[in-house]
Amino acid sequence: MPWHTIVHSDLPIIETCYSGVLKNSDLFDAVHETLALAKTHGRHLFLGDCTTLSGGHSMFDLYYLAKEISSNNISRTFKEAVLFSPTPTFLDKINFWETIGINRGFRVRIFRDRQKAVDWLVAE
Repeated sequence: MPWHTIVHSDLPIIETCYSGVLKNSDLFDAVHETLALAKTHGRHLFLGDCTTLSGGHSMFDLYYLAKEISSNNISRTFKEAVLFSPTPTFLDKINFWETIGINRGFRVRIFRDRQKAVDWLVAE
C-alpha cells in the first residue's frame, strides 16, 4: 500500500505518509481513512508527507478530491501542511493542491521542512 496514517499521541495531528506511485483510488482511500480517523479522534490538523511520493494521480484527481472534501463538514476547520521533495513534475501538483485547497476554503500550505510544517499546524 503506497500510504499509511499515523494518529500522533504527542501532537493533535493526523499524518498521512504517501510513497511511490499513488493511483487515484489509493489517493481517495487514503483521504477517506484520514478523515474517518479525524472524526473518530476529534482532530482537524493534518500533515501530508509526500517526501517519497513519485506521482501517479493527476491534477483532475486532486480537483475532485478538493471538491469532495469541501462538501464535508470538516472543510471549515481543515488545516493541512504538505511536506514535499521538489521535483519539477510533482511540484506542480503540490502547488495545485495548495491553490485548489485555498480556493475551496481549506487552510493548506506546502513545506520542505518538517518542523516548520508542524509549527504552522499547531499555531492558532
